Amino acid sequence: LRILDGVYLNEYPDKYYAARRKAGIIIGISCLPDEYCFCNLRRTDFVDIGFDLFLHELPDGYLIRVGSERGHEIVDENMDIFEEVSNDDIENFKKFEKKRHEMFKYEGSFDNLRYILELTENSPLWDEESEKCLGCGNCTMTCPTCRCYDVQDLPDIDGKHGKRIRFWDSCQFRSHGLVAGGHNFRETKKDRFINRYVCKNAYFYPLGTSYCVGCGNCTYFCPAGIDFLKNLIKIRDVVGEVAHGEQ
Repeated sequence: LRILDGVYLNEYPDKYYAARRKAGIIIGISCLPDEYCFCNLRRTDFVDIGFDLFLHELPDGYLIRVGSERGHEIVDENMDIFEEVSNDDIENFKKFEKKRHEMFKYEGSFDNLRYILELTENSPLWDEESEKCLGCGNCTMTCPTCRCYDVQDLPDIDGKHGKRIRFWDSCQFRSHGLVAGGHNFRETKKDRFINRYVCKNAYFYPLGTSYCVGCGNCTYFCPAGIDFLKNLIKIRDVVGEVAHGEQ
């Protein structure tokens, strides 16, 4: 949500998004990483801000962190369901976090990935991986930070009235880059494939973050079996080979 806030509440605020954010209550809950998750590499595995309440699982309940004034109000209004944190609770919390950390499959960092991507535009990796892609858009539709949309006017059957609606779009669709006159900014599947990797890892660093949170949804839901993280690792290794004169 903090990433999307940077898009929809930045220089030109989106009033619909702003209204929902203002009305919403944000409650997070801790989880254990599955085989696709790499949020530790994105430093999103533990958050300090951006929530009202955050629940950490304990053997017999939850340890709750309060992150906002609204969160404090929720606790104050429901004191009958809360109790003071005990030393045992704190120890169980530490054990859970240790267990969670040990479950991550990958260690390391992608801090310089935005620069690395600029050096790999002509890598054969893009040809190999984009050839597998079906262009279905599953990766973007299941990504929590993908935000591309289209706007269309839908007339009623009487032709006198209609609605202007906004709905999800995908940068993996050929129609996404199509503009007036028939020009397409991303004509080939390879162009669209590369764009997604650059979008998630390079375009928006001026806002101070990567647009990938490391959830692994894109890999899990890809019917072609394209592994987003493994491709990032391959890209990083390609640049390493070039730097050492091995390509």
